[in-house]
Amino acid sequence: MNFTEFLSEWSVLISIGVILVAAIILRILLGLASKRIVKTIVSGVKRVKQDERMDAILAEQRLTQRTKTIASVLDNFATWAIAITALVMILSEFGINVGALIAVSTVLGAAIGFGAQSLVQDILSGIFIVFEDQYGVGDWVEIGDVSGEVERVGLRVTEVRDIHGTLWFVRNGEITKVGNASQEWAAALLDFPFDYENDVDKVQGIIEDTALAMRKTKQWSRDMIEDADVWGMQHVSGEQFVMRVSIRTLPNRQWAVSRELRKRCKQAFDKQGISLLSATKINMAK
Repeated sequence: MNFTEFLSEWSVLISIGVILVAAIILRILLGLASKRIVKTIVSGVKRVKQDERMDAILAEQRLTQRTKTIASVLDNFATWAIAITALVMILSEFGINVGALIAVSTVLGAAIGFGAQSLVQDILSGIFIVFEDQYGVGDWVEIGDVSGEVERVGLRVTEVRDIHGTLWFVRNGEITKVGNASQEWAAALLDFPFDYENDVDKVQGIIEDTALAMRKTKQWSRDMIEDADVWGMQHVSGEQFVMRVSIRTLPNRQWAVSRELRKRCKQAFDKQGISLLSATKINMAK
């Protein structure tokens, strides 16, 4: 058997093999290109200097998150587009009338579409979520009863991992409202309950001084966008008064700032002999 006869006899299988190899190579190249774009932007964010304006830093971080999200959606789209195209080309190699098949598929797709409106709704919602920048990969969100970090945004579902490590799959079409704690800035809100006998001005001064000293440290200067704002008395009764403090922080850093400030304030109160309201008194006050 010469080479010409070999090609003639095995032409269909060879063509199918070429199509599959080309599809795989194209998918790999698109995946690498997507990852390279994300890596380039993330590297650019890491090179942002500390003395630049804070709003520029936030904008760069948000751009990184959105790029990861769009890359995830494009990966899904590229996979489906390449797979469908390769399937059509393979069917044509077997002599199947692709044009007629597409016509039948269109009619069948329209029929299925009426019965799969929720799927269409999920996909359309996913597209709007991405391009309206409602949330992205790395954002901390609250979607209904689910609260956690977004790990993946697909065309049909959003994957959210909560603080217990549980991965939740939320259909995009079922999302009617979403709270995003990772856009632009966040707020650390702290309430300190004190025994009624403590001096209010002294307590407020300690909180302000402690928060200011914390912001001047290298570790926390970037996370705390502004000085702490002591709102004053949030509640007062015969047993207690509550001081409320608000601190504007970088996205997703409000919890770390809150924990650190609570620890520092507790240490400062102990040095000054100021006692917080005990759990027993809190229950009695309630």
